[in-house]
Amino acid sequence: MTKECERYPETRRSTGCRVLSIMLVFGLLVMGMGMAASTGKEKLAQAPSGKPAPAALANQANGAYFAADNATTSASLAGHSATGLHAAFVGFGQDNQDTLYYAQCMRECTEDGGWASVELRLPAAVKVQIALTPSGQPRILVVGSSIEFADASDHYFAECDRSCLDASNWKVGRIVSTLDSLSSTQRARLPERNFALDSEGRPRFVVADTFSPAGPAHYGSFYLSCDVTCTEPGHWTETNLANQYGAETESFIYPVLALGPNGSAHLLASVHAFDTDGANLKDGLYYYECPANCAQRSQWQRTRIIFQGSGSDPSPTWSLAITSDGRPRAALFTGLGVDAEGLDQELLYIYCQETCTSKGGANWFGYVIGVGTGVGESPELKLDSRNMPHVAYTTDVFELGYTTCEFRCEDQDDAAWSAHVGEMAQGASADRPRASPSSCEGHLLHAMSPSLVVSHVSPLIAYDISIEGNCPSKADDELTQRYELWRGARVVQPDLTRPRPL
Repeated sequence: MTKECERYPETRRSTGCRVLSIMLVFGLLVMGMGMAASTGKEKLAQAPSGKPAPAALANQANGAYFAADNATTSASLAGHSATGLHAAFVGFGQDNQDTLYYAQCMRECTEDGGWASVELRLPAAVKVQIALTPSGQPRILVVGSSIEFADASDHYFAECDRSCLDASNWKVGRIVSTLDSLSSTQRARLPERNFALDSEGRPRFVVADTFSPAGPAHYGSFYLSCDVTCTEPGHWTETNLANQYGAETESFIYPVLALGPNGSAHLLASVHAFDTDGANLKDGLYYYECPANCAQRSQWQRTRIIFQGSGSDPSPTWSLAITSDGRPRAALFTGLGVDAEGLDQELLYIYCQETCTSKGGANWFGYVIGVGTGVGESPELKLDSRNMPHVAYTTDVFELGYTTCEFRCEDQDDAAWSAHVGEMAQGASADRPRASPSSCEGHLLHAMSPSLVVSHVSPLIAYDISIEGNCPSKADDELTQRYELWRGARVVQPDLTRPRPL
C-alpha cells in the first residue's frame, strides 16, 4: 500500500488504490477509483465510467412559447409565492429587435395563451435577466448592443412596482456601457447570470470592461450596486474587483453573481489572475466573497477553486446559489483540460461549508453528478426551501435536461440524484408556432440558456429554441447553406414521472 493509501484509507477499493500525483486547488485531491468517506468533507470525485442511457420518453410537448407569433430569445423566469410567475425576453426578428418583453402567467403556464405580455422599447436588446423583490415586483437587467460605441454593450435597468402589463408603469434607464470578453456568438447562445437583488430588493450586477469610451481608463471587473432611484446611472456605485498592476488588469470571463443573507455577495468567474505585486497566478475558476458593505473593495476576498477547462461548443459554464445560512453551492460544466483526469466535460456539484476563501480552495469539495459526459452545458442551479439543489442544463444532443438531489447532497457516497429530460426536441418541434420555408431541409433544434424556477409544486424551465435548416444559398440558389430560421423563448415543465437513469 502506498503512503497516500495509508494516509487516506477511504480511497481503497477492491480494485486497489491508485493515486494521481495532482495537486488540485481543492486541497490535496486523492482520486483514482476511490471516493471519500461519508463525512461531508470529500474532495472532488473522479467521473464515473460510461454514459447513462436515456430512458424511453413520450414524444409530446409539455410547454408553450411565451409569444408564439414573434421570434424571441433570452428567456428569463422568476417566481414569487404571492405574485406568481414572471418572465422577460427580447425580440429576435427584424420587426421586434428593439423590444424588451415582460410577461406574467395568467393561467396554465405551460399552455399556449397562458401568458400576457407587454412590449417595452429598448434599442438593440440582446440579453435579459429578471428578478423579483421580496414583495414580488419585477426588476430586469437588459444588455443591448451599444447605440454609441462600436462592439460595446449597453446595460439597462428596468423596474415596475404595480400593474406591470401597462408599459407606462415601467421605468428604464441606461446604466453603463462596456466592452467585455463575450463574443456575439457566445452572448447569443449562453446564459448570463450576473444580476441579482438583495434581501431588500436592491439591484446588483457584475460586468467586465476592457475599454474607455470617454474619460479615464475603465478597465477591470466591476460590482455595481444601487439602493435608490436605480434607473438613473448616477445612483450606482462601482467597485473594481480586478487586481491591477501598472497598465495591466486581471481579465474576468463569465462572472456569475449570487447574493446571500445579511448583505453578503458571492461571485464565480474565470480569471486570468495575478497578485497585487503583478506576479502571475494560476488561471481558473475563482470564488469571491464579501460578508457585507460590498461597495468597499477591502471587504472582498477570493480563492481559486479549479481550472474549469476550455472549449467553445460545448463551453465551460457555471451557476452559483447560496443557502439560507450563507454557504455557497455551484454547478459547473467543465471544458477540456481540467486539472484532474476524468473531469472533462462533466457536470459537477461543488460546495463549501465554511471559510470558503481559504488559500488554495482548501475548503471546496465536489463530485461528478453523473448525467453523462458532454451533458450539462449552461447549468442553472437553484436551491429550494430545504436548500436542496436543482439544476437545469442542455444536453449533448441540444435538448433540455433537469436533475435534482433529494438526500445528503454534500456527501458524494450517499447523495441521491435523479435526472430527467426537461423536453425533447420532438416535443418543442411539435409545438412550433410557424412552419419553416418549404425550400429548407434538415432541420435541427437547439435548446439554449435554461432559466429555472423551483417551487413546492413543480419546477419550471424557460429556455430558448433555435431552429436551423439547410436552405438555398442567398448568393447562389444552386447551393445550400445552413441558416437559423427561427428562435423562440419557451417555458416547459419537466416530466418527472419518466426519469433518465444516472
